[in-house]
Amino acid sequence: MDDVSIGDVKGAFSPAKEIRNPEMFAGRRKEMEDGVMALLNEGGFIVVHGLRGVGKTSIARQIKNIAEGDDTLPKMMGIKRIMPEGGFRYKVQYISCDVFVRDTVDLIERILFPDEENESLFSLTKTGNRKVEEIKEIFEGKGNLNLPGVGGLSGGKTTEKISSEETSDNLIQNFREVLNLLKKDLHSKYDGVLILIDEFDTIKDKSGFSSIVKTCSSDFVKFGVVGIANNIGELIGDHQSIGRQIDEIKVPTMPKYQLMKILGKAEYVVENQISFTNEAKEEIAKMSEGFPYFTHLMGEEAMVSAFKNKQKQIDVDSVSAVSEKISEGKLKTNYEGLYHDSVKQSAQREMLLKMFAEEDRNEIHTKEVYEQAKEMGISNPSQLMKELTMGEKGSGVLKKVRPRYYRFTDPVFKVYSRKRDWKFDNSGTS
Repeated sequence: MDDVSIGDVKGAFSPAKEIRNPEMFAGRRKEMEDGVMALLNEGGFIVVHGLRGVGKTSIARQIKNIAEGDDTLPKMMGIKRIMPEGGFRYKVQYISCDVFVRDTVDLIERILFPDEENESLFSLTKTGNRKVEEIKEIFEGKGNLNLPGVGGLSGGKTTEKISSEETSDNLIQNFREVLNLLKKDLHSKYDGVLILIDEFDTIKDKSGFSSIVKTCSSDFVKFGVVGIANNIGELIGDHQSIGRQIDEIKVPTMPKYQLMKILGKAEYVVENQISFTNEAKEEIAKMSEGFPYFTHLMGEEAMVSAFKNKQKQIDVDSVSAVSEKISEGKLKTNYEGLYHDSVKQSAQREMLLKMFAEEDRNEIHTKEVYEQAKEMGISNPSQLMKELTMGEKGSGVLKKVRPRYYRFTDPVFKVYSRKRDWKFDNSGTS
């Protein structure tokens, strides 16, 4: 164990961020096969969707790696036979949306211009600088279109931002011109340009996006989106027009055997100086309930504890100790803070939260929950629901999906709420 450092142990797991290194990626063979086939489909539109916390971004990152020519994962998974000879040669623009990407215009700004991860698409073309000036002229006086690294396009005169309807045709036409320039200048070096858009569900106004995909996709330009949704229609409202182009990668929760592979990868990273018994792996996988986040969280905590205590093997008792820390709220995780914020100083709110968390269904009808709540002495559960759905900042832990049906905004938190022991006893005290 002297050859293994605490850095190695911590690096064996990734509960807080996506997996970028293909050697650390475990499971999801079918999804990666679908990703490779989607890259082979000229003009196709990749859609990666599923619940929060199932590993969509990690899958998208591996698609990016493969598209850029890294065949490590296909070799490891035994799917290299479906890869083109010599691999792929895409230029990938990987975009992560945030609160600043409010609509299609904002999205195109993010795609075209540089950030901490991407080059400007203009920098890849021989006539890039001239095209920037042309776009400035097109939008001159039509609104405040601020492009990173370029400055406002209205000459400092800030007016109301151009509406999607007003700019749609012009925007698509000029975006397409930029993509045509890329094909002209890059076709000898790359197979194509792949524009992957993560956190797509956070964009409030997606109007016009499907038109852009339909108009701008070609044998050289491919689009892909990644987001939280049960189905494509939920993620992309106006998807019908591009239905035949869609290459869907639906990401379900992970089966136990794949979650156990995550622990096997971790053992490999620490050169098997610390290992899990099969029973311990099965217990962690079972407790993870299909979400790799919990496998990484519990696996890391168990392995760090083993390292500190100079133990070479992690057994079921070690896993139980980690489980107890989660139950008591003693394991450092952002979900513990969210749990406290959700229940505040209200024992009744905690009771109602746990009643919803115990429901197996994704979309939960209030009838049975409210009846149970009233039996437990909660006189007005619908009033408490306002606090669970709105929260202090307007985004609660529960979301109304249709009349009398709710679901957790983050299903990982739903699982955490089940595992977490009561903050209040029956008397309503902490």
